[in-house]
This record gives sequence, structure tokens and C-alpha cells, in this order.
Amino acid sequence: MKEYPVLHSLKGTADLQALTAEQKAGLAEEIRSLIIETVSKNGGHLAPNLGVIELTIALLSTGRYPQDSIVVDVGHQSYAWKILTDRRDSFRTIRLKDGLSGFPKRKESVYDAFNTGHSSTSISAALGLARAKRAKGNLSKTIALIGDGALGGGMAFEALSDAGQSGENLLIVLNDNHMCIDEAVGGMARHLESLRTSLRYIRLKTAWETRLSRIPLIGRPLIRMIARTKRRWRSWGRESGVLFEQLGFRYYGPVDGHNIAELERHLRALRLVRGPVLLHVVTVKGKGYCYAEDEPENFHGVEPFDTSNGRLPENGDLDKTFSQCFGEILLELARDDGEIVAVTAAMAQGTGLIPFSHAFPERFFDVGIAEQHALTMAAGMAAGGLRPFVAIYSTFLQRAVDQLIHDICLQNLPVVLAVDRAGLVGGDGETHQGLYDLSMALPLPNLTVLAPASNSDLRAALVCARRQDGPVLIRYPHDLAGNRDYYKVPGNLDGLKLSDLQALRRVTQGSDLTVVALGTTVREAEQAVLNLTAGDSGYSIELFSCLCASPFDYESMLESIHRTGRLLLLEEGIEDGGFGSHVAAKVSCEIPGLVINYAGVSIPTSLQSTRSDLMAQALLDVKGIEERMRRLLEGR
Repeated sequence: MKEYPVLHSLKGTADLQALTAEQKAGLAEEIRSLIIETVSKNGGHLAPNLGVIELTIALLSTGRYPQDSIVVDVGHQSYAWKILTDRRDSFRTIRLKDGLSGFPKRKESVYDAFNTGHSSTSISAALGLARAKRAKGNLSKTIALIGDGALGGGMAFEALSDAGQSGENLLIVLNDNHMCIDEAVGGMARHLESLRTSLRYIRLKTAWETRLSRIPLIGRPLIRMIARTKRRWRSWGRESGVLFEQLGFRYYGPVDGHNIAELERHLRALRLVRGPVLLHVVTVKGKGYCYAEDEPENFHGVEPFDTSNGRLPENGDLDKTFSQCFGEILLELARDDGEIVAVTAAMAQGTGLIPFSHAFPERFFDVGIAEQHALTMAAGMAAGGLRPFVAIYSTFLQRAVDQLIHDICLQNLPVVLAVDRAGLVGGDGETHQGLYDLSMALPLPNLTVLAPASNSDLRAALVCARRQDGPVLIRYPHDLAGNRDYYKVPGNLDGLKLSDLQALRRVTQGSDLTVVALGTTVREAEQAVLNLTAGDSGYSIELFSCLCASPFDYESMLESIHRTGRLLLLEEGIEDGGFGSHVAAKVSCEIPGLVINYAGVSIPTSLQSTRSDLMAQALLDVKGIEERMRRLLEGR
């Protein structure tokens, strides 16, 4: 195990201020090494965290935490923050069951001011905290740390518009890890930047503003006129801050995000500036680990890997994920169909669309972190005669529910939503679970909802979705797809009716219990049925594979229920308001007195573990489903 002498010498965040510049540089490398070592074993977000280590040290060494508050946008770059606050000794448990979260958590530490996990929320939350502090007479600083990608989200723009005119004691640190540092325009520009961040200049400026504000009638108009003149003057020499200045912020930067001394100089100076301020910091994603620097997209969020060569785990040809299968199948369809286009919201890598983007760059649209825009743009494409396939994570689809309802479903437009990471998702905790898409989608008009259990199911779902004249949502987990045919799909797919429930071939017609398993839950359900019906148990169970959640095949299910008198519905989604409760509500009216149960995820919080562990916790593994079936069969 490696030793980290500077890191282990720290008793608290106040000790950072006593470190020399050389020690801080050494501390940055120790933290970088600890993060690489830990993520290589646990998996997690590597490149984003390596890029903000020096910035984190500078923030902590110049602030007064936890009195000051910092909201980290998205939160997947908070590892160094956790290490340097009060979680150094437990950092090796990050993302593991009962360990540290990979995101900021208020219940985890007083240093975490606000829970984050989704993008573009930090400025809104920080502005709210700043306003709450002012209302309570609290003069401490509030900081929002946001990346250039997250700044493109619509919510961030809404917050900027409000914050810039608020007058609140708010500092926004823009972590720009996409662009290089712009060259300053001549020596005068560098001199002006140095002047504007000098303590003497800021104190003098504050004093003059105070004196001018006391002049009756003309004082405040004079201050505003001077500010406007300065903004125009600065815009002649540097364009990068004009937008923020126009919104009402005082803009400083860009600053080298890996120069701790320069960062500290700016941050100390900006503590004295009144009102909303934006500091533009430029960093390198994956800094200090050559493989992550060269391929930041591949090292954004990773499974365990080999630190010596940076090799990431690879799946064999017969062992592909649903995401990979989706990308390959869509690419095949697009070769024969010029109307197919692919849309994603900054998730091309994770959703399997990189091959499509290379093959058809003019038909691939990555709109950035803008899920609402992605769905409504896709609706416009469909209205114009194209066939858009929108690849989106289930947890991020939550951000565009209004667009799904208003712009797609109500107009009955042929938009296909490929909802990745649906169901239980390992590692990232409750903010990234894909549990709510079914409860949101099932009541919507005109929307067909599909849940494939295998690669062949997914192929059939995508082909049929292309043939639909209305919207289709296809949900699948972050898991291996497998090649087992749970659904009898004809070779040419002609005349296929996906809404039909299909009894599995290896399970005989049942007389004791009817089980309907949606999507991938049929895998565990089949094994549970085989376990229960083995030998001379005497149990007779009819198991249906359900690929189509809406419209649902009530006729086949009712025919079976009339024989068995018992029903179990299985899904990998939130139990309340999900597929099971949706079907159960209707069928209980049809057959009063029916013994019925539905099983999904009942507790949606604190879900941090491997996917298999989460399935077991939710009693959706083979053992859990077998016990559910046994209870129904025994009348418990």
C-alpha cells in the first residue's frame, strides 16, 4: 500500500493554509495517486476527479469551511473534496456497499452543503443557500462549482439569469476542462487582470462605491454608469467574459486550474468582492494520468482497470451489453433507412452511439446536457418526416417528462426513446437509479412501452419501433444482453405482435400460479420457477415473458389466471405506481378475490452496491423471487 505523508499529516482543512507551495504540489500528487489506486479497484469517475485536485486544494485553503458553502455540480468530481474534508480514512470504501457515496451527501458530512448527482443544478442551489444565509444574517461565502458541459444545461442558464441580478454574495467557479487557456491579448490585458484581482484594487473599489452610493440622487446611477463603461472597455480586449458581465456578474479569468498559487491569489481576492462573481478556471480532464488525459471520455466513469497500462475491461463478441447491442442494431437499420437519425444528450459513449456517430456524422446529433431540448428537437424532426431514435439514461429522462408528454405523446409523433440504465444501477447510488420511467410512461397517451430481455428481444423492439406511426419507449438495464430467446421472435419479424405475452418453452402450462415477468426479470423468474417445480414438488406454474408493458396483453393473462387463481407480476422499477400496480389495479376489478402480488423496488433510496447486490436487496434475484412465489402458493 502506498504512503501519503503530506496527506496523512493533515488534521483538518485549516492545516492546508500552513503548507508551503511545494507541499501543496506534493499533496496534489498524493491525492491523484490515491484516487487512481482506489478507482482502479472500485470503479468510479476518474478523469473528472483528476482534473480538479489543485482547484479543490485552493478552495479549501482560502475558505472557511464548513461555514462557507460549496455546491459541486453533478458531484462526480468531489473525490478530492471528500479526501481533504473528513473522509480521508474511509475513502477506499467509495461506491461500495455501506461505503462513501461517489457524490456529495449532506448526511455523510457537514462539508457537503447540498446533494448533487444530476447536471446543471449547482447555481440554483447555491443561490438558494446564499439567499437563506442573507435572510439569517450569515455573511459566509457561497460557491457553485460547475463544469463547462453542465453550464450548457437550460437550468444553469435560468439560474445565471436570476443570480446575476440578485446582488447575493455568490461565487461561481466555472471549471472549463474542454478548451485551452486563451492567450491574453498583449501585456496590457495581463496587467489589467492582475490589477483587477489585487487586494489593494478591490479594497479601493469597494470604498469608492460606498462613498458614491451615499451621494443623493446621482450616486447609484453614477456607479452603474461606471460599471457599464468598464464592461465595454474589458470586452474590447477579451470576449470570453462578455456574456457573464451582461448578465450582471463580475468576470475574472481564465485562470490556470492547476496552478495552486494563482488560484489561491484569485480566490482570496474575490472573497472581498461584493455581489455575484464568476471565476473562469481552465483544467485538464484526467490530469496527471496519461491514459485518462488521452482518452477522457473513456475514463470519465470506469469499471475497475489495470493502473499500469490503463486497460479497461472489455466484453467478448458473445457478451455484449444492451447499450452495445443497441448501437450495433441501430447502425444496421440506419444503413438501409436514410430517415433514421440518432440523438443523445452528452451520452454518446454510454449509450453505444459512437459507431453511429462515425458512420453517419450528418445524422448524429449530440445536443449536450439538454434533455428537454433533445426530446422536443426529436419531436420536430419526427414532425418533419425523420425517424429520430433518442438514446437517454432513465434517470435523465426524468428531466424531460413535460416534453415527452406535451411534445411527443400528445402529438403522437414517431419518436423512439432508447432508455438505457433502466432499473437498478450499481455504484452511483440513488440519484442514478432508473426506477421511475415505467411509472411515468405507462399512463401516457399513444406511447408503446417495451422492455426487452435479451439481444434478440431488443432487435425485434427496435425494428417494430421503426414501423410504428407513434412514439415508442424501449427500456433496458445496464447489463449484459445475452442471447437467450425469452421471446419467440420470427426470423424476418413480419407480422410480429410484440404485445402478446409468451409462455416460456421450458415451462409447462400451470394450474397453481401465473407469473408475468417484465423485461429482464424473466431471467431470474425462469430459474425460480424451475427450482420450485423440480422433482415432486407438485407445483404447477405458468410463466409469461412480457416484452410489451403498454399496450398490455390482458387476454392471455386472464385466461391463465382463471385456471390458477393466483398472480405474481415482476418488474425492475419502482413498485408504487409501476407496471405491477398498474396491471394489478385493472385485473383486480375483473376478478374480485384474486390472490395477487406485484414485486419491484420498494425502497428507492440508499441504493449503492453492485447491480447483483441491489437485485438481492430488492428480492428480485432468484432466491427472492422464489420466496415470493412460495408465499403465494402457500397462501401467505
